[in-house]
Amino acid sequence: MVVVRATHPTKRHLIDTATALIEEHGAQGFTVEQLLEMSHISKGSLYHHFADFSDVITQAQTSRFAKYVADDIDLLTTVMVNTTSREDLLERLEQVARAAHGPERAKRRLDRAAIISSSQFSETGRVQLAATQQLLTNAMSDLVRELQERKMIDGAVDPKAFATFVQAYSLGLVLDDVAETPVDQEAWLALIGRMLRGLI
Repeated sequence: MVVVRATHPTKRHLIDTATALIEEHGAQGFTVEQLLEMSHISKGSLYHHFADFSDVITQAQTSRFAKYVADDIDLLTTVMVNTTSREDLLERLEQVARAAHGPERAKRRLDRAAIISSSQFSETGRVQLAATQQLLTNAMSDLVRELQERKMIDGAVDPKAFATFVQAYSLGLVLDDVAETPVDQEAWLALIGRMLRGLI
């Protein structure tokens, strides 16, 4: 049996405070002094729980990414587990795409891309992020297998490839979020619908 250790309350408070500061100022927009002042934690306590200030940022970013992943898993589980037919599945996936690909989610997409990008400079961050991302891919792959058993998704489709593909086109919309002339959302959703119909 694997025992999961709870995060020490002081460490959790520092991560939560750093998360709030990142969301307000960006990952490079505040200092260790601001973190300590806002958290009411001493510098000694910070360095007891973290290797350095960069480690705090890395763990806060991983925590933020994990929240995005948990939200996506919850949404996909609700949609896919309750589906009753192939047509129902396609309609539900269209609803998910409409919600996930809307302009109001642009900040979230950019955020995830920035967190992924920053992980290249920290081996610890890369490892933590990889484990968190794997949870989403595994959860989606499991849902695809279940739907294949229920004959709602083509059994020839590789579940992990399907899960990765869906995530790739969702996160890839970040390219359009920074475009001078964004793609028409209805045209984008229609293309996703065509691709999904080909896979399902």
